[in-house]
Amino acid sequence: MNNPAFAVGCKPEITVSRAIPQMATIQETTRLFGLPENLVRQKVLNGEIVAISAGRRYLVNVDKFADYLNSNKLPAPNERDEPAERSGIYPIPAKL
Repeated sequence: MNNPAFAVGCKPEITVSRAIPQMATIQETTRLFGLPENLVRQKVLNGEIVAISAGRRYLVNVDKFADYLNSNKLPAPNERDEPAERSGIYPIPAKL
């Protein structure tokens, strides 16, 4: 046989065109980022972050979750749904 793919001890090459994502359970993700488990679970169930269902567990794409956390910003005071006087927790500008 002249075909090198069938040679003894020779393994065919496998090329991956994309980077393999780092996946973690919700509990592992919360420990990694120091966030409450309920927050991460709600983001997964709402479809706000990239995750897959593996049986009864969800696996979160850790790289995409980090991008999600880095890209989200608090809305400006005039863009909020409710005024600060009525309800909610909003950051107080520091005057130094």
